[in-house]
Amino acid sequence: MMTTNKFLTKCFCVLSFLVCLLLTGSSKGGPEEPFLLAGNLPEDLTKLTLEQLMDIEVTSVSKKPEKAAQAPAAVFVITQEDIRRSGATHIPEVLRMVPGVEVARVDGNKWAVSIRGFNGLFARKLLVLIDGRSVYTGLFSGTFWDTPDTALEDIERIEVIRGPGATVWGVNAVNGVINIITKQSKNSQGGLVSAGSGNVEQGFTTLRYGGKMGDNAHYRVYGKWFNRDSFEGPTGVDSNDDWTAVRGGFRLDWDASETSQITFQGDVYDGQSKGRRTGPVAPGVMATILDEEDVNGGNFLARWTRKFSEQSDLKVQTYFTSENRQGQIFGQNISIFDLDLQHRLPAGEAHDVVWGLNGRVMWDKLDSTFLLSFNPEKDTNYFVNGFVQDQITLIPKRLKFTLGTKLGYNSFSGWEVQPSGRLLWTPNDKHTLWASASRAVRTPSRFEDSANLNFLTTPGAPPSVFAIRANTRLKAEDLLAYELGYRIRATDKLFIDVATFFNVYDDLLSNEPLPPEFLGVVNNFPSQFQNLMKGESWGVEVASTWDVFDFWRIKAAFTWFELHLFLDPASQDTTSTAANGASPQFQFNLRSYIDLPYDLEFDTALNYVDELPDLGIEDYVRLDLRLGWHASKNVELSVTGQNLLEPNHQEFLGFSGGINPVLVPRSVYGKATLRF
Repeated sequence: MMTTNKFLTKCFCVLSFLVCLLLTGSSKGGPEEPFLLAGNLPEDLTKLTLEQLMDIEVTSVSKKPEKAAQAPAAVFVITQEDIRRSGATHIPEVLRMVPGVEVARVDGNKWAVSIRGFNGLFARKLLVLIDGRSVYTGLFSGTFWDTPDTALEDIERIEVIRGPGATVWGVNAVNGVINIITKQSKNSQGGLVSAGSGNVEQGFTTLRYGGKMGDNAHYRVYGKWFNRDSFEGPTGVDSNDDWTAVRGGFRLDWDASETSQITFQGDVYDGQSKGRRTGPVAPGVMATILDEEDVNGGNFLARWTRKFSEQSDLKVQTYFTSENRQGQIFGQNISIFDLDLQHRLPAGEAHDVVWGLNGRVMWDKLDSTFLLSFNPEKDTNYFVNGFVQDQITLIPKRLKFTLGTKLGYNSFSGWEVQPSGRLLWTPNDKHTLWASASRAVRTPSRFEDSANLNFLTTPGAPPSVFAIRANTRLKAEDLLAYELGYRIRATDKLFIDVATFFNVYDDLLSNEPLPPEFLGVVNNFPSQFQNLMKGESWGVEVASTWDVFDFWRIKAAFTWFELHLFLDPASQDTTSTAANGASPQFQFNLRSYIDLPYDLEFDTALNYVDELPDLGIEDYVRLDLRLGWHASKNVELSVTGQNLLEPNHQEFLGFSGGINPVLVPRSVYGKATLRF
């Protein structure tokens, strides 16, 4: 793509966003009755008004309910309607609509997802949860995005916090938190069957049924299966990255009394994902590996909530997860037990205090290969922490100050303290301003602490092997974050949310060369992770919702991001600063939801992602279209087209796992949903 075309594309996206905002101020008239009446829809599919969207309560910012529009953090809520009308079939694809979030397809079954930079196959500064259960893996300090899944129809909302959440969530909630929250069982009663197929989505189906047990308990069970075709590489060669999986689960919500609720939920899953990887298989031998990875596991969660008053409650939650991955690169079996206690209580008229304790144990058994080995192969690691946070009302209904800290111990870096302060000012019902200063840390991973990765080998007599060695003396990566935000209800039809930030990173990992080892049989050129890099990042994130008419809603998001990394003078690293150009400088997202006559829906999503110069990835524009028809109150038919502007494009490089380059193709699929 020519440089001029890139510039024009950026200008078009920015101007489109500004036009959406400017035109809204004069858009106060128009049809008052929507073509698609709420009476033609099931209750859980009716569109929320702008007022209702602003009143949505979130819990991920402070671990207590508060309106998203008045939270002292950069928070974005993805509603069930957003998920359904996006046409997405997997959770990472849904996240493309969030400002400040980077989503890139690596191949047919892998994504790189991060918030505010440092993206990679295992983004190391992002915490991901499902109903408060962490799906972040301490093995690589990231998330395997092929396993955090559920029936998309059962998701109530996804809360995305951009910026540190470490004071309440702990280590590794550095650049953001993604909390996927499913519906209570009483809100998913009856049956649901959905199925579809297309050129890439070769087949998928979801079955769910919810019912009652006595007068005070509700339950649901679900099953889900899909089969996805493989993509192609830049040369047209099949990437052999097809993906199939099956999962099932349940949730039981029991109102044990007027003040106590007990929840049990769990999932089991099994699947197989494939891919082409290039790496060393023996000294002097590099080969393309057709990897087949079998993944299976399960989880169980129990939660007890006791409500003392509107301002006071007690929650005790525990969960157990176990996952087994077996591939040709390496094998892993990881189990986690987590116990969490949280208590909210008022302390006088001006103080709202939340405190909690958490303990976690992680057991792992890892199988080594020539490419990747661990010492020891079996290990147990512990995480213990406590937090306290006080929201102080300085001026009732106008000015609040939140101060908190978390103190924790972990097996890798020892004791860590993560404080934060947040100020919220609401001068009236239309304006909200907030500011924050926070510290967050990312602890070393099991890989960085005890792995040996042979990432390259060259033939010769003797052959040479280039490897990354473990370092048990690593410190935690450190972040000091400063944020400022503003929200405005500009008119009855327009809401705008602006967030800015400046991040200062210290003790970031660099890859430092070690002295060569000439052993006669093989020449080793090792390197090692060390804390010899610093960095700064800053940016602006804007999100807006515009109800053009009652039947037409437009949502837009814009991101400007800058990252600059600096090596310590003692560093000899030549690769780690590549992260400077591994995140897009600009991103733009425009979504349109139109309710048409005859119970039709027409939805559009336009995404622009800037180039990734250090990865050699060109900028691209992605267009997704969806046409839906509510044939009756309980039957919905839809057809979705994704990546419609070009046959294929590249979004990322899977260098973290030696994954060969892959092009994301154009895809079309149809879907039918029956509710009963």
